[in-house]
Order: sequence, then C-alpha cells, then structure tokens
Amino acid sequence: MNYEIITAPLIGGVIGLVTNGIAIKMLFRPWKPVYIGKFRVPFTPGLIPKEKPRIAKAIANVIGNNLLDNETIHKTLLSDEIKEKIMNAIDNKIAELSSTEITLSEFIDEKGFLETFDEKEKTLNSSASVFVTNKLLKSNVSASIVDFAAEELTKNANPVLGGIASKAIASARDSIISKIDTIIKEKAPDIITELVDQEYEKLKNRPVKECIEVILEKIPEYHEYVWKIYTSIIDKQLNKILNGFNIKGIVEQKINDFELPELEKLIMSITQKELYALVALGGILGLLMGMLNLIL
Repeated sequence: MNYEIITAPLIGGVIGLVTNGIAIKMLFRPWKPVYIGKFRVPFTPGLIPKEKPRIAKAIANVIGNNLLDNETIHKTLLSDEIKEKIMNAIDNKIAELSSTEITLSEFIDEKGFLETFDEKEKTLNSSASVFVTNKLLKSNVSASIVDFAAEELTKNANPVLGGIASKAIASARDSIISKIDTIIKEKAPDIITELVDQEYEKLKNRPVKECIEVILEKIPEYHEYVWKIYTSIIDKQLNKILNGFNIKGIVEQKINDFELPELEKLIMSITQKELYALVALGGILGLLMGMLNLIL
C-alpha cells in the first residue's frame, strides 16, 4: 500500500494548521523586540505590538468619523426609542412622587440640594427686590398714586372741601411724589424680600404630590413639553458638547493605555471564532495541496 497517499495530504494539512496558527500568534507575540547581541530578530515584536499606536489611531478615526460621529449621536439621542425611555422614566417618577407624603423641602434635602436652593433663593430674592423697586420708581407709581388720590377726593368729597384738597395736593404734588419715592426706595426692598421669603417657605413646606398636581394641571401635555425642551437642548448644545468631547482622542488614548496581554485578550475575545476558522482553513488548504501534489 502506498502510504504517501495518506501521509502527504495529512502532512500538508498539519503544516497548514501549524503555519496559520503561528502566523496568528505572531500578530501578538512576542510583545517586545528580541535581540541576539545587537541584532534584532525579524518580526519581533509582533505586528500588533509594533503597530499599536497606528492601529489605535486608525480605530479611533473609524469610530469617531463613521460610528460615533455627531450626526449619528444626534439621531440616536432623538430616536423614538430614547423618547420612549425618557417618557417612561418621567411617568414612573411622577407616579412615585404623586404618592409620597414628604414635603418639597425634605425631597430636595434628600437629593443634597437644599442648601444650594436656599442660597439661590436669597440671591434671586435680593436681585428681584432691587429690580421691582427700580421698576416701581421708573414707572412713576408715586405720581399715579398722587393723581389717583386727587381724583378720588374731587369725586367723593364735599365740593368745597374737595376743591381745597385738590388744590392743596396739586400745589404739593412734587413734594408728595418725592416722599413716596423715598418710602419706596427705603421700604419696598425689605417688603418684597419678606414676601418672597414667605412664599418660598410655603412652597418648601408643600407636599411633593401637591406640587406634582399643580405642574400636571399647568402642563397637561407634559410629555411633549419635556420632549420639546430636550430636543431644543440637543439641537443647540450637542455639537458644542461633542466638539469639546474628543471621542477619537479618547478611543485612541484608551487603546494605547491597554497593556499588550490585555489588548491581546480583548481582540481574541472578539475575533476568536474567525481566527480559529483561519487556522482550520489553513489545514484544509494544506490537505488539498498535499492531494494536488500527489495528482500532479
């Protein structure tokens, strides 16, 4: 029996398996250059360790330019799936808050923002009191008060007394207006501040569920309202955020930061099936070449 008919294809198959297996290993190994004296052994380090920076840059460019470009992220963030998730999350949160008995103050305090809210209220309150006071002065409220008082006296008082009072007010009009303006400057900021503080404390002490009811009454179509705000933020701010968020640079840096054993393990976990198929294909081709060699 001619054993060459069996051994030649088998040897060819084994050679194909071994050479492809070695070639795949040489993609990663050795991790560092191997030297004999001053002579560096060819093909060391392996292809991936040697070309790691270039590979990292190429992968980063593909991801940044094609997979996670601004347009793709924009479409994803405004997709129907994302909208459904956001709305479900809002509905669940509203349902949860609608049944809670805690006050708005307690709720904010649980989240760790109560001190921040109080500070912001003081700042806004101070600004608001100054703004409203200046608005009252610029709107000549004091003159309107004086003119209204004179008009009412003329209408409702005894004609003689009304005429005297009206003339007296007219002659002292500028002085009265000036005094009212002084009172507004001195008293209005404190009055406004106190009123705002009182309303703020009332609001903080309201149960959260009551606040939710008020919001839902004011904004019955809150789904579309929230989505409109969300899409507006994405449309206006996403490009600014992404331009400052260098995706390509982050991916490239992350790949370069991988230790070679870790990178090899990662690539093998992704391509293991395909690489084993290449090894098997090498064996099949070797087997076929062995058989073809016998035929020829």
